[in-house]
Amino acid sequence: MKRIQPLIIFMALMTLTSCSYFLTDHKNDYLKEKQTKSIVLPEDQASRPIVDYFPINTENNLQVGAEYEIPLPQQVFSSGTSNEVRMHKLGELRWVYVETLPSSAWPVMKDFWTSSNYGLSLSNPNTGIIESNIVESDGKESKLIMKIEHGIRQASSEVFVSHVIQQNEQWVRVTGEDNLEAKVLRQVLDYFASSPSSGGTSLVALNLNYGQKAVLKQSDNKDSFIELNLEYSRSWAAVDRALKEALITVNDLDRDQGVFFVEFSKQGEEKGFIRRLFSNESFKGNYQVIVKEINDNTCMVTIVSDSEDAKVFERDLLSEINQSLS
Repeated sequence: MKRIQPLIIFMALMTLTSCSYFLTDHKNDYLKEKQTKSIVLPEDQASRPIVDYFPINTENNLQVGAEYEIPLPQQVFSSGTSNEVRMHKLGELRWVYVETLPSSAWPVMKDFWTSSNYGLSLSNPNTGIIESNIVESDGKESKLIMKIEHGIRQASSEVFVSHVIQQNEQWVRVTGEDNLEAKVLRQVLDYFASSPSSGGTSLVALNLNYGQKAVLKQSDNKDSFIELNLEYSRSWAAVDRALKEALITVNDLDRDQGVFFVEFSKQGEEKGFIRRLFSNESFKGNYQVIVKEINDNTCMVTIVSDSEDAKVFERDLLSEINQSLS
């Protein structure tokens, strides 16, 4: 009993101290805050982009007490927990998609090249480029160049491989049957599939985690759109695949005009939770999903609805597409 008493006294003091803190009015504590020195980043880190999800309006000269509307933040969602790995092909372009951040894919791919017959001669975590040793191809010197990039979907990576040969003191892509890109990418696919799903991450390759290729944004006039940092052919194929994955009905399409004619249904959200449980009422509308090329490497995905009732669900449709892009 004598040993228990000090513990009881200690717990009682902790309880009283905690209660006194929560019962005290802290609404003016911010007045005691002091300005601190700005964070100085190392030179090699200063060029990395900083994402501000809740930007402060600095364009308008607002008076004290004035109000303004905060823009919607960028959409954040999980890429899934299946650790999916698959091969993609679009024309002559091939790449491996894997549901992991580039900083986690980087050490796996370094191990791949080290253990392969091609070897590893160069690796740059700042650019995501890995080069093999010189290999002979059709009697000439050639090499394999890998590029690891952030994928379209959040927390995903895309791995590209180029087989190049030296001609006239320049490296050009190998064509025909001697091209090893498809063979090496299949080996990459198998290596990812056999690697542990809970691998480590490379601190030196953290900058590769920036540069997501699809972002749901809102324009100044409050219209929502998806910005795709891809060329038109890949953007069209990605949206086409996303509509199928999201089980959105496509009634017609026109690739030349960049338009999908779709139907989208949404469960009503105006009613209370209990009423929604016992009601099958939902809204269904017709929309045009438009893929527009902005420049060689950027496209914009917008929605046009056929009625005012359908217009309120345009961002919901874009959100469904954005989550299914890969």
